[in-house]
Amino acid sequence: MSTTEASAGGASPGRGVRGALGMAALASGPLFVAAMLTVVIPILPNITAHLHAFGGKVLSTQLFVASPMLGLVLGGFLSTVIFRWAPARTVLLAGVLVFGLAGAAGVVLVDAPLVLARLVMGLSGAVLSAASTALVGERVSFERRPRVLGLQMASSSVAAIVLMLLSGQLSDHFGWRTSFLIFPALSALVILVGLGLTRSAFAPGAGITLQGRDTLWSILVKLWPVYLFVVVVNVTAFTTNSQASFILAGVGAKTASVRAQIMSLNQVMIVAAAIAFAGVRRLIGQRFIAVTIVLIMGSGLVWLGLANTPLLAIGALALLGTGNGLLFPYQSSLLLSRAPPTARGAAAGIMVSGQFMADAVNPILLAPLIASIGLQSTVSILGGLAIVAALLGLAWVLIAPYRPQDDTAGAGPVHH
Repeated sequence: MSTTEASAGGASPGRGVRGALGMAALASGPLFVAAMLTVVIPILPNITAHLHAFGGKVLSTQLFVASPMLGLVLGGFLSTVIFRWAPARTVLLAGVLVFGLAGAAGVVLVDAPLVLARLVMGLSGAVLSAASTALVGERVSFERRPRVLGLQMASSSVAAIVLMLLSGQLSDHFGWRTSFLIFPALSALVILVGLGLTRSAFAPGAGITLQGRDTLWSILVKLWPVYLFVVVVNVTAFTTNSQASFILAGVGAKTASVRAQIMSLNQVMIVAAAIAFAGVRRLIGQRFIAVTIVLIMGSGLVWLGLANTPLLAIGALALLGTGNGLLFPYQSSLLLSRAPPTARGAAAGIMVSGQFMADAVNPILLAPLIASIGLQSTVSILGGLAIVAALLGLAWVLIAPYRPQDDTAGAGPVHH
């Protein structure tokens, strides 16, 4: 960690109400991504009645669901271009504006234009999420980042659930199209806060300025261990979302409401673990966080694969929620500590693409194994492989010489 950052101690958005608003605005990226997905969940049956453009309702509905995910993957790569020309603050505010406009289009559009609007939301969501991560790196001191990233994950999860409930109420009382007004309202709120805080957290920064022989891509290529970790661990982590409901149905949770109540515990544990991330990091040390996360996830998957009652499955999902809650702030913290300040936005964009690519690949990779040996056996084997990987990683951490600077590489200065 540089002397500049160490002395900054808090080049964060100040204190009090103004500081809290600034911090919330600059860390809002994950909320937009989560809201993009959760707001439409209660109204999907209503939307499908207006989708016919792609050869039928079924295909059109699946394209509507998949288009924002495709946008998230493509948008991460797009950010590597955008951050060459604009600072993170500008990218965030512009991305929020585009997101709000594309979301508002759902009030009037149908068929193919509505699917296209969802694709644009995914593109802008990935870009603004990357900008948000970069801003945390720029404006928050290295020591405070774990706490901020943990609260970012926790608050985004809670807010996304609240917005999903609000969407259902708006749809029931005023029609499903009014749910799309949530997106421009959320965007307008962040833009107003951001524009009003230009002298603190949102002070304009510079675009990417490279020195020496480095190119942006040469810098990003050097981060391949971070991206490999993100992809492999997120492929593992997404098993909870892709397969848990089927396992719950198979062990006796027969109704959707019961399965939803059980899965809600998983979400509660994600929030709790994210809040606790900074404390866990201090307790066990940065170098042991990764193996701890993988060990927790592997144990949870083995437990879930062996569960034969809903009660046992509940325990497994609570453990998996703990792993996921630690993973998301950790991977952002890891990236910010490894990427140089000049490339954090683009680096975060690649991370976003990698994460959602991993989510999309998970069910495709598991499908052949599930077909041959069964769902729960597949989940147990995946968990066992994760445990083996965690133990090998632990051995490597214990054998390799510890260098304190590894935990702060690329921390860089924080702007006032």
